[in-house]
Amino acid sequence: MTKPPHDIRTLSGADQLREASALFRRTLHDAPADDEQWSHALGSYDASTSLGAYDDTGMIGTLTAYDSVIALPGGKTVPMAAVSRVGVRPDRTRRGVLNAVMRTFLTGTSAPIATLRASEGTIYRRYGYGVATRFRTAVVDTAKARLHDRAPVSGDVKVVFDQDEVRRRVPELLRRFGTVRPGGILLSDGFWNLALRRDGNAVLVEHDDGVAVYKTKGMRGEHFGWSMEILAMFAATPEATATLWRYLVGVDLIKQITAVGRPLDEDLDLFFADPRTVKYTEVEDETWLRLVDVPAALAARTYGQAEPVVVEVVDDVLPANSGRYLIGPDGAERTDRDPQLRLGVADLGAVYLGDRSLTRHADAGLVEVFDRAASADADRLFRLDAAPWCGTYF
Repeated sequence: MTKPPHDIRTLSGADQLREASALFRRTLHDAPADDEQWSHALGSYDASTSLGAYDDTGMIGTLTAYDSVIALPGGKTVPMAAVSRVGVRPDRTRRGVLNAVMRTFLTGTSAPIATLRASEGTIYRRYGYGVATRFRTAVVDTAKARLHDRAPVSGDVKVVFDQDEVRRRVPELLRRFGTVRPGGILLSDGFWNLALRRDGNAVLVEHDDGVAVYKTKGMRGEHFGWSMEILAMFAATPEATATLWRYLVGVDLIKQITAVGRPLDEDLDLFFADPRTVKYTEVEDETWLRLVDVPAALAARTYGQAEPVVVEVVDDVLPANSGRYLIGPDGAERTDRDPQLRLGVADLGAVYLGDRSLTRHADAGLVEVFDRAASADADRLFRLDAAPWCGTYF
């Protein structure tokens, strides 16, 4: 019997995980973690599954999937595998290593949905991932920044500077506010303990209905001038948004605030007396989403009001997902009826949270349309009032 070219193993123990971490960091042209860095990084592997690919030279590839949940249209959260730390040793690229690791992960996970952040835009579609949420970055000129008189400021904020307290409180607060929109996710305390240690001290700003986390750094050429980067910001109400921003733009000596990765429909400029206070960057992809269990995932979210449609799904990686599904206001189930639309699982993942419509995908040649009225009905079924968004980078 021919020996498989790659031996895929579930990693266990600190030594194997540290080897995987070093391999991944090298793929990003970074040095392996030193002992102090690793003492913090090890805890980030809690509530996760890590895989390693081996050949006769040792570990040649790795993937980690954090146990998480994702918020769906309708307010429900379901288990989700947050895929990260994916890498192949530089001398073993383009030899099927990633393919072997990813397929092993997809066939082994129990989560109905997986998501990731893609380092390159051409890699993950082949495994059934589609772009399900997008973001833009807001840059705020604090010299102009004053909320207008009717901004819905309500209450006050609590600011936390102690780093142990910040690292303790942030995961707690994100469990309250991190899933306020479809696409929102939750990650472990260990993940945040590591993430908040990078690049200086983090400052936590708490409101009754929201939270912001930021870091500051000195600006080149400014003797007393700093920039602020918002690492995470979630608000359950407009009042929380306004109140958090009132504090942020009022911090002394801050010349510019960069809010990375904000929702596409968060019109922050509307809160300010001068709308030119805010500049937005170009739109970028955020969540790449993979429906691992299509029947379960389709049944888990709610749908809008429209005529039911029959969608045929094609999944070459997980063929058990392939088939026809009747999707309507009452839910989704398998059917033997003739399809009105046909699409690959990556494009189903792309429309699943309601970002861009199925019709736009069809116009781009990504969906076969046998009944044009069904395309419009599908748009209404999947559409949301607010843009889906994650807001957490992992």
